[in-house]
Amino acid sequence: MLEEWVDRLTRPGDLDDADLVGVAAAAAAAVGADGALLFLAEPDGSGLRAQVSDTGPVTRTLVLPSGTGVVGRVAEDRVAAVLVDDSPRNATHRSLLGLGPGQTVSRACLPVLGPSRSCLGVLAVHAQATRDFSPAALTTLEPLVSLLGVRLAAQGAAGQLAAQRAAWEELAAAAVAAQEAERRRVAAELHDGVTQTVASLAFHLSAAAVALEGAGQPFAAEQLRTARELADLALSEARAAMTGLRAPVLDDLGLAAGLESLARSIGELPVSVEVDPVDLADHVATALYRIAQEALHNAVRHAGATQVTLRLVDTGDVVVLTVSDDGVGFSPQRPSAPPPPGSRLGLAGMAERAGLAGGWFDVRASPGSGTVVRAVVPARRGKEAP
Repeated sequence: MLEEWVDRLTRPGDLDDADLVGVAAAAAAAVGADGALLFLAEPDGSGLRAQVSDTGPVTRTLVLPSGTGVVGRVAEDRVAAVLVDDSPRNATHRSLLGLGPGQTVSRACLPVLGPSRSCLGVLAVHAQATRDFSPAALTTLEPLVSLLGVRLAAQGAAGQLAAQRAAWEELAAAAVAAQEAERRRVAAELHDGVTQTVASLAFHLSAAAVALEGAGQPFAAEQLRTARELADLALSEARAAMTGLRAPVLDDLGLAAGLESLARSIGELPVSVEVDPVDLADHVATALYRIAQEALHNAVRHAGATQVTLRLVDTGDVVVLTVSDDGVGFSPQRPSAPPPPGSRLGLAGMAERAGLAGGWFDVRASPGSGTVVRAVVPARRGKEAP
């Protein structure tokens, strides 16, 4: 039985209470004890809680303070202890050991140590008959106790990592939500302020041009018509900026269809689209959409490209967004050949967004050979935690 549990502790997977009960039972059987208790350290280091016995989980609360009593001293000193005719004073502890009034117990307590020798618990075997657990008995239990310490340490580290990832996901989602809220606010202000003002300006310029033309002032009228054309251009650019600031298509269609719609909105050059349907957390989908939006903007405004390809590939483990163009390119490694003017902040923003989504971003480019930007994020589905 002991060898079986030593072998099972070498296998991957989390340990539950049923596994710990099996470990306690194997320890008791291996040294001919009447039973065993496994105490685990409290997360705050305040003491050791009786978790399981050799017969099942402990349902009554028993927490022994660190550094006090035999179990507490074994945990603090990290040294095994053997007691003969011991008489614990805690009533719950005595009950768990099956002791009546005036009865004593013989115990062997072994610290369960992690790889850094931090004490994660204490395994205590006991016998109601007076006996002295020999050094050989302690040696018999050492492989089991050592492997248990390694597994508990790994499980604790995995739990902490999962908690940190969950906290990071919440922070990243909040950051992306704040960015999107600010974009909506700016878009609303543009709509209610700048665009309304420019539209009114264009109307009055047209009216003034008509009046001057009728008054025999053709030159002044022509200048006003030119000003009207510039106002129309400013209005068009403001509306384009509002469209770029807001991405309701993500809420309505999802990321894959949103990217296809984004590509169709680029009228200046053809965009080839190859996208897999994906189901990602909202803030991750938003990050990828914004990266694609910025990459397409760079290709149109700075790269001098004639063709762009946008791909979204779901590998199962990660989702990869790639935007490539056949433009002028640049040399990322050479200060003398920096990215095209105006694109540097865009590249930094794309890298920041990929990082917020828990992924990474890179750029491959060379002068005269186009540019490829790629963002890779974990394929965490929907609203799931990491």
